[in-house]
Amino acid sequence: MSEHHVVIIGGGITGLVAAYQLRKLHDAGILPIHCTVIEQDHRLGGKIHTRKTEQYLLELGPDSIYTRKPAGIEFLHELGLTDEIVPANPSGGTFVWHHHRLQPLPPGVNTGVPTDLGAFAKTQLLSMKGKLRALADLVLPFEPYPADIALGKLLRKRLGDEVVDLIASPLLAGIHAGDIDRLSLDATMPMWRTLYEKHRSLIIGALSQKKKVVKRPTIPAQPMFINLKGGLEQLIERTVTQIRDFADLRTETRAMEIIKSNLNYTIKIMEKGATSYLQADAVILATPAFAAAEILSPLGVSVEHLQSIRYASTATISLGYNRAFALPISGSGYLVPRTEGSNLTACTIISNKWSHASKQGNLLIRCYVGRDGQEEALKWDDEHLLKATLEELKESMGIPESPDFVEIKRWMSSMPQYDVGHLDRLRQIDQDLVSFPGIYLAGAAYRGLGIPDCIKDAKRVVEQLEHDLLNSVK
Repeated sequence: MSEHHVVIIGGGITGLVAAYQLRKLHDAGILPIHCTVIEQDHRLGGKIHTRKTEQYLLELGPDSIYTRKPAGIEFLHELGLTDEIVPANPSGGTFVWHHHRLQPLPPGVNTGVPTDLGAFAKTQLLSMKGKLRALADLVLPFEPYPADIALGKLLRKRLGDEVVDLIASPLLAGIHAGDIDRLSLDATMPMWRTLYEKHRSLIIGALSQKKKVVKRPTIPAQPMFINLKGGLEQLIERTVTQIRDFADLRTETRAMEIIKSNLNYTIKIMEKGATSYLQADAVILATPAFAAAEILSPLGVSVEHLQSIRYASTATISLGYNRAFALPISGSGYLVPRTEGSNLTACTIISNKWSHASKQGNLLIRCYVGRDGQEEALKWDDEHLLKATLEELKESMGIPESPDFVEIKRWMSSMPQYDVGHLDRLRQIDQDLVSFPGIYLAGAAYRGLGIPDCIKDAKRVVEQLEHDLLNSVK
């Protein structure tokens, strides 16, 4: 069997895991493969980027791996990183900035729907009217939704605007930097459709789900969010170590277009200012959807559905203080609802959340700016952005002094928006590629944007590639 050349465009976590999976196929003798990974940036890892100083260990992109989705932690175990895992500090809880005050997020609402009705009744975050409106979900009649709808539409219909605006939207839409009234129910929280259709009530469905979790056999407790002793970039470094002698890793290299040539594909690349060409039997595009559309368009692929996946821009403003402050909260930080008119969307007290992120006695804070429909502050220069952030922190947590450390990172067009109809859009994209065998798409734009989602999608696409290549040589 002749050796197959697979080119992966995009050297973020999805592309690197795809290369790792290809190596496993090659080493097992299943398919003879050689692989090239193309990344236009000067470094591999994409949005996973750890900044280390003498005082701080700071994530510039995602700051954790969600363990309830097993693909992430399973991959860490496979890479031999189990002993490097650092759990998030669970104590102190999360707060919400509302009416110029920090209010504790009531227990039992981590999915946006109350499951601890006692705590829900006592919370000062919501008005009595808002609480009673949410509890009306228990008696409201069932209304079918045969087609996909906005996540916000279902939650507002069942729980009312106040719970959605102050709790569900900051929690759920915050994952996507999205607008809960545009996000797809079926693509982002299909569990709620299932529970609603089965139980008629979101609260009853959530309580039923909670009972099932309690009744499960006792297993060792596992933290919900984890990091690594060397930061999440340690995951990238270990993956690269595993593939370096298998894959040709090319940074500062941009894929310009893909051209059909006989039985395979030719990829035009620009590498450090020079144009050259690569031949490939298969191509995995692990890029943002808009970048994939630009590369695939000259090939004749219909890219309308790829281009319809919208993106939001965000920024993080990280502040280090080489001294301790008496903060008004002891938790991991706070969320900022859209209704508050703030430039911030959230604030994480990193030194509370992660034991390894700062030296003892130091304070490390990371503030978030930008979400779908609220990106005005991203047009400001760094000085303006920092000044506005410090003013808001002074009001919310009483931090008056200038920081000893500042890191501002902008992520432009970085957060894919799973708008209503997203799953139909994916089916259309798959259909658009039927006439182009050997072309594959994977990554955050499609089936989940967390690290575990990207790892799972990389494995999925390599399994499909394996199936197709084996069938092609029979």
